[in-house]
Amino acid sequence: MPDSPPFDRRRQTDRRARPTSPWSRASLFGARAQFRRKEDAEKYYYVDRYSLRACLVIFVTLLLSVSDAFLTLRLISLGAVEANPVMDFFLTRGPVVFLASKYLITGVCLLWFLVYKNYRIFGTSVRVKHLAGFVMLTYVILIVYEIVLLLLATSGEIHWGIGGTSLSKSFTASSIVW
Repeated sequence: MPDSPPFDRRRQTDRRARPTSPWSRASLFGARAQFRRKEDAEKYYYVDRYSLRACLVIFVTLLLSVSDAFLTLRLISLGAVEANPVMDFFLTRGPVVFLASKYLITGVCLLWFLVYKNYRIFGTSVRVKHLAGFVMLTYVILIVYEIVLLLLATSGEIHWGIGGTSLSKSFTASSIVW
């Protein structure tokens, strides 16, 4: 047998030079759940499968967002005012438009968080997945705040006035703006 070089089946270019698109066939049907090489951990990378933890954070955050929307509608029916100008715009279009836009905007953002969960924010050690956890915690705090306001409003302890909130009985006037 002649001394010919073995057939090289490797690609001439390194396929790892560019990350796999999250919309590729490999991302939809692949098996990668985390990076494989140490140097990949320092770069942006996509995964083919998402951990149960990441999916739970996204799902719970979406549920909290929908709960926030319903609590907001209830508080507004009691006289509160929407503080977020973007959501206030949708609220003026009606409750269905408000709920749909809240769900869609939050859902798209959370989907982006899931796909880009391994990206570093502004080159720091903080990744997008940490931001998703922070958003979920913020929603938890917001829901607790809204429940307290709802309990105060239904018990007659709080009355919304123009430009602020006033508390009655054992509470004094407050400059909390809703």
